[in-house]
Amino acid sequence: MNILIAFYSRTGYTKELALLIAEELMARGHEVELERIEPLEDENMWPLLWRTQWYWGALALGILSNKYREYFINNYRIPEVEIRSLVHQDVSSFDRICIGCGKQTIVPCAIESYLRIVDGLKGKKVGAFATWAGPPLKHFEVEHLFRPIADRLERRGASLVSILGLSSRYHEYHGQMLGIFEFLSRVRFGKPISYFGVHSEYGRKNMKLFLDELIKGSTDVKESRGWRRSFQGTGIRGVASASLWTTLGPLRHEFKKRFLERYR
Repeated sequence: MNILIAFYSRTGYTKELALLIAEELMARGHEVELERIEPLEDENMWPLLWRTQWYWGALALGILSNKYREYFINNYRIPEVEIRSLVHQDVSSFDRICIGCGKQTIVPCAIESYLRIVDGLKGKKVGAFATWAGPPLKHFEVEHLFRPIADRLERRGASLVSILGLSSRYHEYHGQMLGIFEFLSRVRFGKPISYFGVHSEYGRKNMKLFLDELIKGSTDVKESRGWRRSFQGTGIRGVASASLWTTLGPLRHEFKKRFLERYR
């Protein structure tokens, strides 16, 4: 197959994953082209924080209300930025497309622009991959990135068939946020963040599964292994993945099992 990997990478972590994916695809005998998506103006952390500040409140409300989270994901408008001219403006000649990015609270503005202006997406099978600070949390990471990408691809006549999210163990706002994600990773999955890293056994295994599903091209994204992994784990099921009310049930169950029944 002839496969395009288009990626947006500010800090280099997504670029690293894109190159690993390209290497694996070529080892399987596929032809690969790389397309780096670049904003016209260099971006740093402070303009990005200003641009996404309007979504932080909505993100918090989504933890309290499943209905609001559904509304927010389906209806929010992502700002766009001008991007440099594409080498592959028309992707119709490729058999598969891979789109990669980091996560900037929501879908990066450069990816929003790319999905609007690129030609030839109709009928294409697409895989999306990402690097982010923490583990593959359903609410904070998986839903807020891959569902909007799937929606925009569907509008263009393409379909998202495979996803991959791995931890870079890097956050632009440094130690405080990483500490929070480390805590959530251990509570939700019973694993440290490093377990979900690009070069970990988990990362290598799931990159292979991601590419298997991409090449197969027949998997609905919500049935993909990448999507289901965000719902699984040895820790407390509801934490950082659903509303406050659906989280309280598992918490009560864990408290009863681990403490109350032990001292009867």
